Amino acid sequence: MQKVIGLAGHIDHGKTALVKALTGVDTDRLEEEKRRGVTIDIGIAFYSEDVTFIDVPGHEKFIKNMVTGVSTVDAAMLVIAADDGVMPQTREHLDILHILGIGKILVALNKSDLVDPEWLGLVKEEVATYLAERGYPETQIIPVSAVTGQGIEDLRAALNQTISEIKSQDRQGVFRLPIDRVFSVKGFGTVVTGTVLSHELRKGQSVELFPQESTFPVRGLQSHHLDVDKIKFGDRGAINLGGASVEELGRGAFLGSPGMFQTGSAWVAELSVLSHWKKPVKEADRVHVHVGTGKREARVHLLEANQCDPGQTMMAQFFFDEPISAGFKEKMVIRYLSPEETLGGAELFWSIDYRLKKQDKYLPLLRSLRTENLSALIPVVMEFFNRPLNRREIARYLSVAESKVHTLLQKSEDYLNHQDHFIKQSLFARSMDHINRVLERYHEQEPLGKGLPREDLTDLGEAHREFVLAIALQSGTLKNQGDLWQLSGHLGTLDEGDKQAKQSIEKIFYDSNFSSPSLNELKESLNAQEYKVLQWMIQHKELIRVDKDFHLLSSQIDYFIEALKKWFRSNPELTVAQLREFIPTTRKYILPMLNYAERKGLLLRDGDVRRWVGEEL
Repeated sequence: MQKVIGLAGHIDHGKTALVKALTGVDTDRLEEEKRRGVTIDIGIAFYSEDVTFIDVPGHEKFIKNMVTGVSTVDAAMLVIAADDGVMPQTREHLDILHILGIGKILVALNKSDLVDPEWLGLVKEEVATYLAERGYPETQIIPVSAVTGQGIEDLRAALNQTISEIKSQDRQGVFRLPIDRVFSVKGFGTVVTGTVLSHELRKGQSVELFPQESTFPVRGLQSHHLDVDKIKFGDRGAINLGGASVEELGRGAFLGSPGMFQTGSAWVAELSVLSHWKKPVKEADRVHVHVGTGKREARVHLLEANQCDPGQTMMAQFFFDEPISAGFKEKMVIRYLSPEETLGGAELFWSIDYRLKKQDKYLPLLRSLRTENLSALIPVVMEFFNRPLNRREIARYLSVAESKVHTLLQKSEDYLNHQDHFIKQSLFARSMDHINRVLERYHEQEPLGKGLPREDLTDLGEAHREFVLAIALQSGTLKNQGDLWQLSGHLGTLDEGDKQAKQSIEKIFYDSNFSSPSLNELKESLNAQEYKVLQWMIQHKELIRVDKDFHLLSSQIDYFIEALKKWFRSNPELTVAQLREFIPTTRKYILPMLNYAERKGLLLRDGDVRRWVGEEL
């Protein structure tokens, strides 16, 4: 596994010279850097086959480039000049390392040959005290001189020890590489470089550019200036992308597994303000944000108070001027708008397209995201988004491989699965409980009602509602007639007035002698309550739809079928004219009745006659 060491520190404290002393490589590659003797952009040098140095600028004007360089490192070497001590960019670089969660550092106390032993001791003591105050106690401080070579071997030994203690692991399983350089190579095309933060990429695969959300084939790969078939977690990699132009790629973008990262302008995050920052961050403050290798402006919406004081941490929402892409729990550095100074950092969670309220009901859920336990994070995702999610969506919200999510979902009894979408069993139970209560009230108020439309059952989002209704219908908990829904056990009850209305309706059908009026005709002759009873009779199969707007009582249908059986016990076939001898109605009604019997599998038409094909007579 490749390990990446970042060099940080104030301008002219000798970072580049130390890299050259340790590796023989001059990381100042730009002509302007060589002319001015100042590092402007990040530089790369290989300390060994599996360790890379990233040299970052020390001047405050190039903090953006500094953040780019250290955003992907495993540990850092802080370079402090013995004749200067702790300087402004020393402080800011250390703050940035702390914000980005880089816990392992060592200090190279450079230019030690320029001061006497007593001064060196005082500076060393000052640096140790300062580091302890900023959360880095017992850090190794190695006096060294990049010019004379004094202490270089001691520094190398301390560096090797630090490297041996790096235990970083790829827990994600999805590829990600923030772009820190883009250039064009004649005959090859566009090449990007960066450090692989997770998983691996193989030659011939496709990779997505975020936030542009464009996909490109991988034509070639290099690591340590050698052609390779794949680059993996921790590697410094160079990727030759097919069909990409230098103009559309740039610092601030990253390459990742297609479809596995979020993009948006509004992000929920946890904000932390440095304890030594001079004032609180207030509601609606505008700030500069460094995320990945890019710099953006954003407005802060605090979710727990109107201001976040120095040393305080709270949930917030960041509204960016343009969409950004990021992974779950990605760290970002926050700097004051003017003058630009580092004030704190944040950990991004999710991109959502709406504004959360202060003291939002989801705050307890957001606080529970501090865990690293994937099995504990999945239920938080399910509850926060409050809708059925498929495995890929869950994986994207947590920036992990879909296979990791699949394994946990398969093992858990806490989730309900329907057509590869999942919700928590408890959420489904709450949703069904609400729908049951709504329908129980409806049935109590409208015992003869046909049911409620789905929109009236619940205020759940459409995807969530359809998921719940599909399972309820499949399990037999609910029944529907078109878009009207009822509880499956509901039969409706008729009071004395309803029963009288039912008798009146039955008399209309019996008196019609198989020539019943249409529903529209009945509607004109019945009052509102009688028409409800009519609908109840249809719903409960006491009125049977024979054809289009032609209905008969179930007892009339029974009489018709028994009459057919009686005929066919003595006769092999039946004509329309023969049927009219014992079913006294016109051809207009006879034909639909015969068609009904055919649909039920009782009769088979053979030219102008029907034959019995139903049960044995």
